[in-house]
Amino acid sequence: MITLFGATGYTGSLVARALDRDGLPFRIAGRSAAKLSVLSADLSSRPATLVADVRRPDTLGSLYAGTRLLINCAGPFTDLGEPVVARAAARGVHYLDITNELAYVYRLRQYDALARTTSAAIVPACGFEVAIADCVAAQLGADLPKPIDEIEVTYAWGTRGVSIGTRLSAARTLATSWLAYRDGRYVTQAPGAATRQITINNRIVCAIAFPSSEIVTLPSHLDVRNVTVWLAISRRVARLAPIVVPALSGLMRTPLGGLAAQILKRGGPPPSAGQRAAGRFAIKVAARHGTETRSQTVTGRDPYGVTAEMASHAARAMTTDGYSQSGVLAPSQAIDPDTFLEWLKARIGG
Repeated sequence: MITLFGATGYTGSLVARALDRDGLPFRIAGRSAAKLSVLSADLSSRPATLVADVRRPDTLGSLYAGTRLLINCAGPFTDLGEPVVARAAARGVHYLDITNELAYVYRLRQYDALARTTSAAIVPACGFEVAIADCVAAQLGADLPKPIDEIEVTYAWGTRGVSIGTRLSAARTLATSWLAYRDGRYVTQAPGAATRQITINNRIVCAIAFPSSEIVTLPSHLDVRNVTVWLAISRRVARLAPIVVPALSGLMRTPLGGLAAQILKRGGPPPSAGQRAAGRFAIKVAARHGTETRSQTVTGRDPYGVTAEMASHAARAMTTDGYSQSGVLAPSQAIDPDTFLEWLKARIGG
């Protein structure tokens, strides 16, 4: 059995539909019994429902009873995720989430020893961001001499709106994820403190340093000295970004950050199904040792939909008889990267 927590949110409902289409046994959980009932009635498998609220710890126990895997879509994870992970690690229940909140993913390393003891696989950041690049990097880095000098990941996407959860996640990331990986160690670095030009899909684009969780996942399974993640932005934005983004990140660390998060929450509706499906993305991964460089770019559409299907794909692997991974794992450690990327190629054609 799979338990999907946060099932009635924007991404959570997409994950529920992906699990339903794939015929996996699952139940849905969240704060609102009414919303859960509506979602269950709209799914062909009519999954059972559980009411649970991370802000009411006494309600969380039911999430783990009789389940092999807990998929968590209830964010922001920086604020709400850790109690859910801690209980999964303690009770030997596999855990998967779709966040890209860097500081949160960094903190979860503390549960590795406990999860190994209880045979729980704890897999954060298994979404469109992070999991694809993590698996591509695992392939690229396999045959390079070690240590790998640097791995760079570049994201470029065009969307027509983002979900409320994505906005809140971005706000918490700006406030907390002041982290970089340089010369084999973690150092403090404000988000957006650097820009550069990068060629992606035969186009030269401006990009800003992006606090993405590959900064944690890649060093966990690759002998790499430096990891940098970039986000493509317009040339006009690039002129001011190295000043504005660190300043905004600093603001988000003050009491005004809560007010800013509430403003972001009201920043318009999430993307419609049509807008979501039209959203394009490109992810370039480049690994370098000395003068030897290898790179690969993955392109596709519908980041939210791809994330949902990726979660279902990973859930199938993690609930298959004989699955024996445990500890806090990068996506490419939790699921076979070759199999995943073959599946992804068939899904998106990229």
